Amino acid sequence: MPSSSSTNNNTIHERRRHKKKGITGRLSSRHVENVRQDYRNSFNDTVLRSSSRRETERLTDSDEEQPTTKNDDPISRLASQRLEDIRENFNEELSETVLSGRRRNYSERLSDSDEEEDVATKMVKLDSESMEAQQQQQQSWQPKSDDRGAALLAKMGYGGGGLGKSGQGRTEPIPLSTQRGRIGLGHQANQSLGRDITTTWDSSLEEKSVEESVSWVAVSEERRSEIIDEISDDWIIVGKRKEIIDDEDQYCDGKLLKAMLQAKSVFDDLNDRELREARSRANPYETIGSAFFQNRAAMKVANLDRIYDWLLTKENPANLETKNPVEVSRLPDGTVIAREGINTDRKEPLFYFADVCAGPGGFTEYVLWRKGFYNAKGFGFTLAGKDDFKLERFTAASPEYFEPYYGKHGDGDVMKPDNIISLEEVVMKGTNNVGVDLMMADGGFSVEGKENIQEILSKRLYLCQFLVALSVVRPASASRVGGVFFCKLFDIFTPFSVGLVYLMYIAFKRISLHKPNTSRPANSERYIICEELTEEGATKVKDYLTAVNNKLDELEKSKTTNKDVNEVVPANLIHSDDLFMDYLVTHNERMVKRQTQYLDKYRSFAKNVGQIDMDQAKLREDCLHYWRIPDVPKRRLLDESLEASIGRLCKQVVDFEQLRRRTPPFNEGILESDNESRIRFAELRMCALTEKEQPTLLFSVRMGIFIRSQNSMSGFEKLDIAPRIPKDTVLFVHKTTAYSKLSEQGKPEDPRSVIRIVDAAVINGDDVSSLPYDERMEAAEKMCLAVNCVHERAPPSAAAVMTANSKKRRARSMAPANPVLTAKVFKLDELGNEAERFSVIRWRGEELAVIKEGTSKFICRGMRIISILADPWVMCWSRSQKKPYAFDKSGKNNAVFSEHFVEKHCCASFWRTIVSRKASATKPSENYQWHWDWAQDFLDGHGYGPRPILGEDEHQGGPTWRSVYRIANQQKERICHVV
Repeated sequence: MPSSSSTNNNTIHERRRHKKKGITGRLSSRHVENVRQDYRNSFNDTVLRSSSRRETERLTDSDEEQPTTKNDDPISRLASQRLEDIRENFNEELSETVLSGRRRNYSERLSDSDEEEDVATKMVKLDSESMEAQQQQQQSWQPKSDDRGAALLAKMGYGGGGLGKSGQGRTEPIPLSTQRGRIGLGHQANQSLGRDITTTWDSSLEEKSVEESVSWVAVSEERRSEIIDEISDDWIIVGKRKEIIDDEDQYCDGKLLKAMLQAKSVFDDLNDRELREARSRANPYETIGSAFFQNRAAMKVANLDRIYDWLLTKENPANLETKNPVEVSRLPDGTVIAREGINTDRKEPLFYFADVCAGPGGFTEYVLWRKGFYNAKGFGFTLAGKDDFKLERFTAASPEYFEPYYGKHGDGDVMKPDNIISLEEVVMKGTNNVGVDLMMADGGFSVEGKENIQEILSKRLYLCQFLVALSVVRPASASRVGGVFFCKLFDIFTPFSVGLVYLMYIAFKRISLHKPNTSRPANSERYIICEELTEEGATKVKDYLTAVNNKLDELEKSKTTNKDVNEVVPANLIHSDDLFMDYLVTHNERMVKRQTQYLDKYRSFAKNVGQIDMDQAKLREDCLHYWRIPDVPKRRLLDESLEASIGRLCKQVVDFEQLRRRTPPFNEGILESDNESRIRFAELRMCALTEKEQPTLLFSVRMGIFIRSQNSMSGFEKLDIAPRIPKDTVLFVHKTTAYSKLSEQGKPEDPRSVIRIVDAAVINGDDVSSLPYDERMEAAEKMCLAVNCVHERAPPSAAAVMTANSKKRRARSMAPANPVLTAKVFKLDELGNEAERFSVIRWRGEELAVIKEGTSKFICRGMRIISILADPWVMCWSRSQKKPYAFDKSGKNNAVFSEHFVEKHCCASFWRTIVSRKASATKPSENYQWHWDWAQDFLDGHGYGPRPILGEDEHQGGPTWRSVYRIANQQKERICHVV
């Protein structure tokens, strides 16, 4: 569609063409109107461009205004020239035609539309007085020196009057519309939050900081004892249900509270989109977002963990950046990634935590990432359904270390008493009746339309989260410190909420109330942090809160809608505690003031959409650095080929064909010592084999879990069971059968498929292949403790179950996961009492040995014996130091004690021990592994098998359990002089 300016040009050129040909005549009235309309369109376009240009110059980021020169660019000169031509031609044609134009009669008017006629009848006629006043106004009007549009108008003869034919029309600028979006002009939002570009916010009113100060309050032991003795069910006060919060001024100044509620109510008429948009510009910490975690909740824990000096995750500041480096690397394609860390906590005890009411799992993702590798195990409890944990969205950590549980009723409702009891049982079973180091709670639900009474609506949620904490957090004792609990709260104004906080104050060593930077400042969200649960809190206070919850459950089931528990601690008792009262009132009033301030800021930013907090980028960078969080985007999980994954994990060329070599048989000669100081028994380790075939390699990668197979063309096949094994793991395993018990007839019962580990190379990215064999197996056992589930219906590994669609997205099933277990490792000089693990049964026509490992029983088909030192190192005994050391037979290295084995490369690595070298007839001991076969032999005539191996001192058919133990102890006694 042609523009008005092009149409105007065509009209002008047409007039010039007629004049050159000497054509004269009068134009029709319609033609005159068309010319006038073309002029108006061109004039309006020019004014709009001028105004737009001025607005752009006004909003520039430059600190100093650049001097302007009239017609200082080609476009301006062309526009000015064009406008001059239009004006001159218009004046020429108007002078020729306007005087001869005749008035149209009714027949001519009927040919036009009704709309045109309506416009013509609305022309304004000014009297002589108005005309005179307008002329005076035009004579007195002078354009501003910096107004280019006005200067252009003045050049064309405009004197400041109206733009109508007779000078009618408004002379003041048309103001910007204050209407918000598409809402009606009379909508309430246009009255209280109408658009206003003149509104500005004074940023000096805010306090923006990266480092945050926290305050604690602790009860005296004497006061705690008094309260514990007084706790009684008589404290539970039932009354009329509260529906308002405006009158709660016992623990906060009433004027401050009302001011905050009034500031909050301004946004009642603003839709969610506009509120989010204003908040995204006004909140100075908004751009922190979720970093590389699945949601913002993870960053809240990161924030709290740092400002409380790593109280939540018990991290050692000295190892933080070794395990989780803050520095980033840039790939050739420009992608920024975090550098790989080192597992500094491999030998530390497993860190247990519980995540309650915390779907989709941001809290858990942060804790698993911060603890790193396989150093933590979590128990989850949240509502099943749309608010469930989204473990498939974990990209910063492996979800295999997290066990969701949904209670006795299977719905994850924390307010059901039976669910709380069953959750406590699961957690205690999984922590060996100790409890968790940390419990986190992030419960909340929609209170749309009732935001001001969110505290009242959330009262039972507060209660149940506190009750779960007292049930599952580790209480302090003489030998250990108590666990930590933190929970999200909202307002704390009502006697019920304050009473709950007071009971936490009694139950824990000390508590703190704090709103972190990552919690949006205009809402009432805050966190209570409770350090070191006391024994009294885990018993007396817990029992009392259980009674309160039962009472609330009773009132709810009775359908008594107007009755509720209003108090749980007598008000006079709380008010008599000056320390607690001062702390709580100070906290509440500080929170209310800050919340009101940011509500006002949101209102200012909602009115003026041109405002933005200019500190957002700097605060984000500084906060991430202070919290020790690498500034990288969310990790995109790329599909990697199996071959590429294997190459990345092995970090060396591996000839998998060597795995097919037959393992040399074990005999007593392998235990012989070739010199007086060598302790051969200390070089060897032994574990049971539960299958006739040799163990095989297992790779857990993003594509799934694969095992080495000779039956597959690629050499690997997908595992047909679903164990919970984290990705980036390489193990030497048996897929075998475990039994829970033996029948009275001695037959194994309750079989289930398991993965049984006999060696480990890489565990969740932690390369342990060069560590001593004992440490490799300890690391594997720690991983098994972290991934195996307490409850039978826990989901399998993310790597174990995949859908068949083209994108290969992981799917989860609630079918039981197959356990992952580690083989029991035997030292040859400690076999004396280990024989009790074994029993001999007759099953399916043959005698078999059964070994008990943990709660499982396995058919023992033999033993795998390996050497823990690499050639040319041998184990010797230091008579002066009274401890073993590694000696280099080649003489190239000095003696090395066990604490330096790894750095001196004395240990036989994983890759050496799984490959059998060719056995030498003269030197059968020059291998790294041997196979002791326990199968019953009917051909040699000696009856060698499980029964003589376990029951006799010696046997002609081969070694026995007792003979191996005897040789090891004789060597130990002779060389080490230890009986």
